[in-house]
Amino acid sequence: MNMPEFLGRIKKHWSRQGLYHKLVIVCSALFLSIAAYYMALHRVFFTPDQFYVLALIVVIGTGQVSSFILDWTPLLLLILSYEYLRGLIPSINPHVHYTLMPRFDLLILGHIPGNVLQHWLYSANHLHWYDYISVLLYLSHFIVPMIVGFIFWQLDRGFFRQYAAGIVLLSYVTFLTYLVFPAAPPWLASQLGVIPPVTHITNEIVGHLFNYVAFPSVYRFFGINLTAAVPSLHAAYPLLTALFIYKKYPKFLPLLVLYVAGVWFAVMYLGEHYLFDVVLGATYALAVYAAIERARGYLLRKRQPTTATAPV
Repeated sequence: MNMPEFLGRIKKHWSRQGLYHKLVIVCSALFLSIAAYYMALHRVFFTPDQFYVLALIVVIGTGQVSSFILDWTPLLLLILSYEYLRGLIPSINPHVHYTLMPRFDLLILGHIPGNVLQHWLYSANHLHWYDYISVLLYLSHFIVPMIVGFIFWQLDRGFFRQYAAGIVLLSYVTFLTYLVFPAAPPWLASQLGVIPPVTHITNEIVGHLFNYVAFPSVYRFFGINLTAAVPSLHAAYPLLTALFIYKKYPKFLPLLVLYVAGVWFAVMYLGEHYLFDVVLGATYALAVYAAIERARGYLLRKRQPTTATAPV
């Protein structure tokens, strides 16, 4: 479905709604927008469970509640299970790796990206517009896939399930890597003197926003894992999302390239990841996308009826 067809479908659906349903849809959209804006100003960005609740409020106005619950609840539970298990890793494997990642960067580039980018661009006494954009890209690395998944769900339920399977598979494959190879991000390695000084710009930017306000979320019961850096899911999620969008809408390629490149730049500039982390995250995303495509092709061939050859 191209964009004009999509807009035509929305217009047709809207014209069939009565005044009450139109009012419900408008109020739901306003609620979602205002809630997202308020949370962003108060240093809170959507967690999967918060997105689930707000999206559920939105679909109430479209009469798709049962379908939403059936399709999204398994995805939500699997993602929350992954997040909970990731928080347990420091207690299971406390051996953290610090040197492999900077050695790779020095071998390939001759320097560590965070050091060079911050030397060129960062000023502790004067935060720039690109500092804020970089933090926004970094913090939205998961909410963007959720929003894209919601759009896929509205347009093509089968395609949404493929995309959801890719997100879940990518999450659990990286979890296994975190389990056997806990790795420190550049800012943490810098604090311990392993690499030259790297400022944790994310914390600096977040501190300039409004006062923190706690919103209900199950994440408060999860542990924190500061050494889940290899591979970079901040690199993997955007690339996997871009691959699925490109498959559905190839015309968005320039925007997708800009988005993925922006996130990759941001995570290295902010001191959150090495180039090694980004390359490995991109590799994982490509592998998962290929696996989903191969599985889809296999299932399609399996569902095709076999035609018996008539006797001569």
